[in-house]
Amino acid sequence: MAAGTASDNEEIIVELQGESKPRSRSGRNRLAIVLVVLVVLLTLIVVLCVTVKAKVVLEVLSDKPITPDSDYREYRVIRLTNTIVVTLVSDPDTRTASTSFNVAVGSLCNPDDVLGLAHYLEHMLFMGTQKYPQENQADKYASDNDGWINAWTDDTNTNYHFLVENSALRNMTDIYAQFFISPLLRKDSLEREMQAVQSEYMMGFSVDFWPEYEMMVGNANPESPYSRFSTGSISTLNRTDIQDRLWEFYDRYYSANLITVAIIGNETLDTLQEWAEEIFTAIPNKEKTKPVFNQLPFPPGDKRYISRAIYYQPKSDKDSIKLVFPINIPDYPNLSYLTYLLGYEGKGSLYQYLSTRGYITTLISSISTEAQNFVLVSVTCDLTESGLLKPKEIVKALFQFVKRVKVNGVNEQLWKENKQIDELKFKFKEKEDPATYASTISAHMARVTDPRDYLDPPSRRIYNQTLEEEIMAHITPDNFNMYISSLKLDTDGKTVYGPQLTEKEKWYNTPYRNLPIEQSDITNWENVELDDDLTLPETNPFIPDDFNLKEYEGTAKPVTVEAPEVSDMTVWWYQDKEFNQPKIYMGCRVQPTPTTPTVESALLSEMLSTVFQRETSESLYPAVSVDYSIGILFDDYWVITLSGFSDEAKVKKVIESGLDSLFQLNFAQDDEHFNATVREPIRKEYVNVQNWMPAQLSRRYARMIQDENIYTSQDALDKIDSLSQPDIQALRDNFLKNIAIDCSIMGNVVRQQAAEYAEILKNKLVTGADGSSTIVKEDRLASYIYPVYKLPENTTLVIRKKVLNPEEPNSGVLTQFQIGPIESNGPYTDKLPYTRYVLATLLGLMMREPCFNYLRTQQQLGYVASCFEEEYKDIMVFNILVQGSREDAGAFVIAEQHDIFVDLQYDKFVNQSKSEEGQKLWQDIKVALRKQIEEKPISLSEKNTQFNKEIFSPTRDFERKEKKVKALETVTMEDFLEFYKRYLMSENRRKISSQVYGKDDDMPNTINQDKGEVLVTDIQTYRATLSDRFAKDE
Repeated sequence: MAAGTASDNEEIIVELQGESKPRSRSGRNRLAIVLVVLVVLLTLIVVLCVTVKAKVVLEVLSDKPITPDSDYREYRVIRLTNTIVVTLVSDPDTRTASTSFNVAVGSLCNPDDVLGLAHYLEHMLFMGTQKYPQENQADKYASDNDGWINAWTDDTNTNYHFLVENSALRNMTDIYAQFFISPLLRKDSLEREMQAVQSEYMMGFSVDFWPEYEMMVGNANPESPYSRFSTGSISTLNRTDIQDRLWEFYDRYYSANLITVAIIGNETLDTLQEWAEEIFTAIPNKEKTKPVFNQLPFPPGDKRYISRAIYYQPKSDKDSIKLVFPINIPDYPNLSYLTYLLGYEGKGSLYQYLSTRGYITTLISSISTEAQNFVLVSVTCDLTESGLLKPKEIVKALFQFVKRVKVNGVNEQLWKENKQIDELKFKFKEKEDPATYASTISAHMARVTDPRDYLDPPSRRIYNQTLEEEIMAHITPDNFNMYISSLKLDTDGKTVYGPQLTEKEKWYNTPYRNLPIEQSDITNWENVELDDDLTLPETNPFIPDDFNLKEYEGTAKPVTVEAPEVSDMTVWWYQDKEFNQPKIYMGCRVQPTPTTPTVESALLSEMLSTVFQRETSESLYPAVSVDYSIGILFDDYWVITLSGFSDEAKVKKVIESGLDSLFQLNFAQDDEHFNATVREPIRKEYVNVQNWMPAQLSRRYARMIQDENIYTSQDALDKIDSLSQPDIQALRDNFLKNIAIDCSIMGNVVRQQAAEYAEILKNKLVTGADGSSTIVKEDRLASYIYPVYKLPENTTLVIRKKVLNPEEPNSGVLTQFQIGPIESNGPYTDKLPYTRYVLATLLGLMMREPCFNYLRTQQQLGYVASCFEEEYKDIMVFNILVQGSREDAGAFVIAEQHDIFVDLQYDKFVNQSKSEEGQKLWQDIKVALRKQIEEKPISLSEKNTQFNKEIFSPTRDFERKEKKVKALETVTMEDFLEFYKRYLMSENRRKISSQVYGKDDDMPNTINQDKGEVLVTDIQTYRATLSDRFAKDE
């Protein structure tokens, strides 16, 4: 049998080779049998392959996410054989795409002896994989494809996401997927990324958020993982076995069954599914258990951690109180009804009660932390000095309000009205960028199991009186902690504002004191009497009921409305038929007779804005809660904006209510109340400039030297006490004496409605000003003068300032190059319009990734490291910005490295221009920019913003996009190199080096005159020597 088989095989081989050999009849029969067997085997192999392929997707889930009515995208949810659940979103109109991976593990899983490990691992995964070993490969690929990368770590999740153009979605998704398949966690990257985490940690010394957060977690139950420091630092991560600990953490938690994914792109669902199968199935399923945290941070009744009063000093001059209630109910209960009631600002609300008594200036109700078994609900108020003296009264008022809620019982009608409002918001929700959307979806997928809930649709909420009562039962005087912050709290002795602060928080050195809340206070709050000034919200009169789309009568671009009732103003109108949203957007620019701005006028405008916001909150909050928005920006001109649903009756009601309120403001308030609620909050804003991060200060100084309308904080502080309430009223009334009004009205609105809305606004302004207002129809934008001074050529203005906060460890440097007006072509008079603008934008795109790679990854100068072009008051500039805290790389070194980087990168670009690869990259960047320019708005609000940019500009060039594309087509790499040299390196450059030195960073007093440096010691004195402004064609 064996010999015969061998002979038969030889014949088959000969046959397949095409040779002729005489065979017996029996040989041919055996050949036929073998061929049949082969066919059967091949068929089985094919069937097996198809079966294996089919089993890549365990199932396509029958349920899909419930989506807004206006969402035309297609959705599909699949579960792969490794248990990864993927939400696929096909959007044929999107230009950009995203994938988000959410791992259901966060900082609560940090081991006790390696705090910050989860966050550190998030950083390290970007440092290369077996398939893509290059460090920052993800950043480079995203940058080359007009995108960006990001990741975040919170208590229970780590989320990785990106944004790129559609053509790069598959490759970019694969780069990210390798993080979960074959990361390198290479040894030579450990120190650099540890330094990046350290820089991120050090940024916490510049802001209030992280020290405030540590006040909560640092005083929680130490048995709960919530109490652990989460950011990480060199002191917690710098250990000899850190690489092993990274791998341990990765192997323990990074498993397919703990990963959820959302993909958004313009491909079909079938294509997106095919990619998901091909890429994600290699992610190993280690069958890990999702972490559950049974140790509560604030156990009920444990007086060591609950019923505490914690006093501390913030970084900035801000007095606040935060009341935190743990809701110890598993599985993420919906708290929208509770937070709605606590945060309501209309008539009878807790906010109005405390505000009218002069205790608070703001109140926010929010969910600050969510985990499997507990949720923290916070009520946070910014305090006046009177409120800081009476924290017990504020707490009493809260429990009086809570008692009102409990006595009345769960109000089913109010609960359903709140749900109805949320349903309206969801039903007509506008699109957001794909990366934000994908990140939100993938994170929410980790919390819920039913795909219908992935987008958190309010329609899925079911009224449950028992659950609402259980939630409300947690809001009691013996189940909360009180956090009071103020710089007035003393570390040296007891003050009238609170106890002496005798302790220091470990991570940010925040002075604090943790004391028990007196039992007598708890008893008093348990026995509060009802107050008739605290009531539940009334039925909301602003809920719209007309969502019909108007019959279309519009045009392709905005046009002016010619109607007798608006003949004395300019009204631009655009009826949308693209997004089919029952919404309206209205913006009006009210321009007075031109005057010279002063410190006093700027302060009075801020005061008018504060009074308007405070006094209209009661009447307009019901409208705001239904997504109507009316606001007035008070400046040297006013901008009045309105947005919301297009129900005609409600739109008119909002316009009338808002503008009536403007002329019903009380300018005869009690002086103490006015000072507490208006003057002091503004004063603190200027005082707190000293607590800005160095990177922010460097930008402020650079702007101040070229913009005469930016004043020092001391200028404002010197003037604010001299201004009175009658001064504010006079500013308002004098402003309206002679005005030109330009309005933009667009959305689901017909021409006649636009005229009617504009007329209502005009009449309210005229009659409100006692009929003394004159409306002038003239284009006051045409006489626009650029407010920015032109800097001297071939000069680097060096600004060196010490940080204003003596505890600030970071230094920051902004290197800025002035280019010129966005409307002008400058020296490129022989080229198409917008050539210079296009070259400046290309510069930003070309420099983004090399800047990050050189200044942050290679030089490790700081966590903040970026290059970007921007428009500042219609002038194009190019910026290089770094903030860091390295002892051996202060502001002077950072500034030097900026210059080195500019020179090195120019040489690299020159070399690239000589290679095929470099020319291909140039063409790819041009293609990416073209797509960026041609990108359609993703929502009606974005379209409104684009049109308004033209309507309220001196040129009103509605063909700007098309002209930019034509200019882009003509520019060459040689043009780019000439542009780079002209504006960044040559004698034509106009340059600022704004350097802010941290507390331990020595500030030199010498300059390099050979490099054209001029030291500016007094910004305003130097600014006074400038006189030239840019011409419109310069």
